[in-house]
Amino acid sequence: MEKSNNDELNELIEYKYELMNKLKEVEIKIKKLEDIKIKNCNHSWRTKREDGIYGERYTYCIYCGVNRNW
Repeated sequence: MEKSNNDELNELIEYKYELMNKLKEVEIKIKKLEDIKIKNCNHSWRTKREDGIYGERYTYCIYCGVNRNW
């Protein structure tokens, strides 16, 4: 017996939300690891100015890349 379109649609929607939940978990783990990397870094700050007439200045760590205003 073949699945109805409605059954297939429901399975795909369920699968979509499973994947979205897994992606959310991965994003949380990445954020935690980035925070640990930043906290354990011996920062060396470098200031640069964006190109152009009104280029803004920004300061970042040359090791971990975090913005000084983090």
